[in-house]
Amino acid sequence: MAMSSGSSDVIVRAARRGSAEKGAAPAPKWTTIEGLTVAYTDEASLRTARKDIFEQRIYHFEPATPSPLIIDGGAHVGMAAMYWKRVMPAARIVCFEPDGGIAALLRKNLSVNGLTGVEVIEAGLAAAAGEAAFCADGSDGGRLVTEAGGDADWRVPTARLSDHVREPVELLKLNIEGQEWPVLSDLEQAGRLGLVRRIILEYHGWPGGRQSLGDILNLLDRAGYQYIVHDFDRETNPATKPPFRIRNHAPWFCLVYAERAAVDSGTSRPPHSKAPPIVEMGGLRRVTPVSRVFGLDRGTAIDRHYIETFLAAHASDICGRVLEIGDCGYTRRFGGEGVSRSDVLHAAPGNRQATLVGDLATGAGIPREAFDCIILTQTLLCIEDVRSAIANCARALAPEGVVLATVPGISQVSRYDMDRWGDWWRFTTLSARRLFESAFGAGNVAVEAFGNVLAATGFLQGMAAEELTARELEHRDADYELVITIRARRAN
Repeated sequence: MAMSSGSSDVIVRAARRGSAEKGAAPAPKWTTIEGLTVAYTDEASLRTARKDIFEQRIYHFEPATPSPLIIDGGAHVGMAAMYWKRVMPAARIVCFEPDGGIAALLRKNLSVNGLTGVEVIEAGLAAAAGEAAFCADGSDGGRLVTEAGGDADWRVPTARLSDHVREPVELLKLNIEGQEWPVLSDLEQAGRLGLVRRIILEYHGWPGGRQSLGDILNLLDRAGYQYIVHDFDRETNPATKPPFRIRNHAPWFCLVYAERAAVDSGTSRPPHSKAPPIVEMGGLRRVTPVSRVFGLDRGTAIDRHYIETFLAAHASDICGRVLEIGDCGYTRRFGGEGVSRSDVLHAAPGNRQATLVGDLATGAGIPREAFDCIILTQTLLCIEDVRSAIANCARALAPEGVVLATVPGISQVSRYDMDRWGDWWRFTTLSARRLFESAFGAGNVAVEAFGNVLAATGFLQGMAAEELTARELEHRDADYELVITIRARRAN
């Protein structure tokens, strides 16, 4: 994650929204810890933090550089940040704290001690950015409430950690009261976990809740980390001490320290690391696909899910006189009463739905300046002279008319099309933008990509969209462009 530049001592990103302002800053007490002036509200929390952080040094590490990047999830009043700045003055630190009142004390502690190079993000770490209910306990145990019916005091902003990890991180500290597993799982799925050298997390087992410590340790293991687990002393964590029994009314917690060796500049794997674990492919360990017809025999094709999501988002463009290729299914589905005339273009005679027989590559049979919208889904891959086809689409549009186009990025060969007129091309967002801007102009083209490695794998295997979850489908990874969408407008 890149730190903001400039001369401001403490960079505050005001993420507070709506009722989160109920987290007003409480009246602080003041003390001194090893020469640092500390504002706090809860005596017991301060005593525990002082013992763990300054005396037992649970967050200490030896950095590889003088200015390591540290991310502090659940920063509270900043005790860990103050410790790091004391032993590593040049460290760059990013603090996440959802409680507005506690975040105010965090900023005050950084300011009064003259600590620079710290960014404060007033949000709780979660699996998704947005907003969540928050339960405050008046000390350091405030937490997001994600379960139905859970007690909550107000709502706070949430942030995805994966959105903030953009460069190597020397230490990721997580004390986020039960959100450890969803946050780490999202970081892994986003492909950002490999940027984190060390993790120190406090795992929280809440009464009556699902225990995810095993999931976390398995994740660390498959990502190549070595780890140790520490359960604190009896005073701090009596629930884990003998005589052992499951206490259904009391939470328990432990500290997990995980580390992997630094990656050599000339190698892709940390030196002396163990071989990566074998991936369990299950029913996908096969050399023939689940379906050769894009999953249409199982449900909705995954690429069609993305295409229809795109068309639904731009349904207001499908109006007036509309031209579609092959049939008018999407015109009817997304255009509705706004369509005054529906035309269907086909390359050869014999299609009963076709109102026009023409050639997009040459423009033959296609009227000029006639259409308010052209729906052009998964068509350009079948035209050898794709640049001319796009130019002829622009000529066929009336002024201010719009083409809504989709092209494949990752796909099997369409055998039906290959055997009739050819399956010529696969595209990227870069090539799609270059082609459409050459015909429509740079300011009139918007290009997006949908997909991720799981969706691409499922699509290549011929799985249906219904076999993936909504979250799995919606996640976007810029390195896996399954479907590329283009909205291009003809300028007046």
